[in-house]
Amino acid sequence: MKSTPSYSLGLVSLVSLGGASLASAQSAWLPQEKEFTVTPTYVFQSFNTFWMGAAKVNPGWGEKIKQHTVSIATEYGISKDWAADLTFGYTRSIAHFAGETLDGMMDTTAGVRYRLYDEFESKCAYAPTLTLRAGGILSGSYPISSTLPHSPGDGASGFETSLLWGKAIGQTGFGLFGDGGFRRRGKGVPDDLFFSGGLYKQLWEAWTVSVGYRQVQALSGIDIGGPGWAGQFPLTKESKKSVEAGLGFTDKHRFHYQVFGAMVIDGRNTGEATILGASASFAF
Repeated sequence: MKSTPSYSLGLVSLVSLGGASLASAQSAWLPQEKEFTVTPTYVFQSFNTFWMGAAKVNPGWGEKIKQHTVSIATEYGISKDWAADLTFGYTRSIAHFAGETLDGMMDTTAGVRYRLYDEFESKCAYAPTLTLRAGGILSGSYPISSTLPHSPGDGASGFETSLLWGKAIGQTGFGLFGDGGFRRRGKGVPDDLFFSGGLYKQLWEAWTVSVGYRQVQALSGIDIGGPGWAGQFPLTKESKKSVEAGLGFTDKHRFHYQVFGAMVIDGRNTGEATILGASASFAF
């Protein structure tokens, strides 16, 4: 059986974390023309150790900072090679030991994707699918903490652009996916470079396992507790490296269900977070 993105992958919906907020990732594989997909997602993350600048510290809070995010990602296949996406939701970050709860609408993102090259229409067996995305970011309604590193986001609007890629490896059930891009926001929030790469394996046609690596790298900014620091967490030079994994199931209606997890393994001015979540994708 020849692998196709709409069935074997469902939506390989690993999470991308920018700042402390959830931002849904898009795939190089587009929905079918005139197809509309809806993906509700729940993510829980927590940490009690963080990097102050490049130094990892455990401040002895006694309990972890926790964040809950519920989001809905939508996609629409405008045509064979064009698709639009919109992601919105609600987030809450809780530091019980400090009596601080920060909640509100998460950053909303919207974008369009254009497929530059389709591996399934290529005569070259090694050709990948390549897709360009451009999108906007609308700042959420959550407050920003000035005392603890747990704000639900950076509180700034902006835009981002990226190149997404994917490759099904023949009829082995294996495939590769990833992206790389640039993000710019207002209010002095540093620009970001981000990139990811991963591997998936289709099992018994309906199941998919995936593993990946993701990195976000701020291009400027200040360090927590460093020169010029005055509690401006959104202005920090935040970098984050994480590993992630997911297990998905696609039913006979092409609805896709997934559980996933991620761990931040290294960073700068960010929390050493553990992330767990679940999503369901419905195509109409």
